[in-house]
Amino acid sequence: MAYQDYAMMDPSSPPPAAPPPNDADATVNLANGAFEALRRMILHGELAGGVSLNERHLADRLGLSRTPVREALGRLIGEGYVAREGRRLIVGSIRVEDIMEILTVRRAVEGEAAEIAAGRCDPARIERVRQAVLGMVSPAEVTPERHWSVDDLVHLTIAEATGNRLLARLVTDLRGRTRMFGLARVPRRFDPGKAEHLAILEAVRDGDGATASAAMRLHIDNARKGILDTLAGVSPDRRS
Repeated sequence: MAYQDYAMMDPSSPPPAAPPPNDADATVNLANGAFEALRRMILHGELAGGVSLNERHLADRLGLSRTPVREALGRLIGEGYVAREGRRLIVGSIRVEDIMEILTVRRAVEGEAAEIAAGRCDPARIERVRQAVLGMVSPAEVTPERHWSVDDLVHLTIAEATGNRLLARLVTDLRGRTRMFGLARVPRRFDPGKAEHLAILEAVRDGDGATASAAMRLHIDNARKGILDTLAGVSPDRRS
């Protein structure tokens, strides 16, 4: 129905029904949903690195047919979350060499993001993030999941404040791959990490781009050192 035809109808008449959903669109939506669900399961460790993936079992678990799951697995392979090993599909693993490369890229990208974000982020939002950081009082009471969630809040708030969507997606992806290294293998660095996050947030709030960038780069340098210390059997929290 053309707009002018609808406009001439009795005002009490109901609006024309929406067209039925396109089958192709529905399939794409299901595949996107399967991709996000499987990616989240990988990042949260529900599907650990090296685990074999069975298309039928995953479809049953997600309550979907195999077609959207197959498409989602294809995307996960393309993005490096899943790998082929002979005829099997397995969850990808992040090696020590990989995480060092990831942190090198994060240092450059997030240092730049902090500089761009300085003075651009709503002070009220920064204060909410600061309170989330300060709310983690004792390492004994903060789970690795909560610690990671607050860590995400700090880094992704800054990335989004740049207004650069590509940069924000890159930071999100790199952080996801950091998480794939394994929560148990990524040190929490409780008190030092809190202090570093607060220094970054304060510089961003104050519009001091150079200080924000330097603080972010130092933070990632220390995170890298913390991982190496943990692998060598040295506790970052004890060292600090």
